[in-house]
Amino acid sequence: MGVEYNKVLISDLKYRWGSCTLKGTLNFNWRLIKAPMFVIDYVIVHELAHLMESNHTAQFWNIIEAQLPGSRKAKDWLKEHGAILEESF
Repeated sequence: MGVEYNKVLISDLKYRWGSCTLKGTLNFNWRLIKAPMFVIDYVIVHELAHLMESNHTAQFWNIIEAQLPGSRKAKDWLKEHGAILEESF
């Protein structure tokens, strides 16, 4: 995507699948490991896109769609099935 980030952290995020700080730190919820790969790809691209556009503007969503055509499928998957990632096995 042509962006640079500072570091990547995998942690126990309580209310998010990922986040991006102003200093370029990408944070990801460890529970994503249980998601399908297309969903993991979406969350990564979503956070990288924040390094180009900090808010959820139309331009932000255009960046994601350009990188992952059909990304809506992953967004919908998280909305519908995200709760199962929170379950303990």
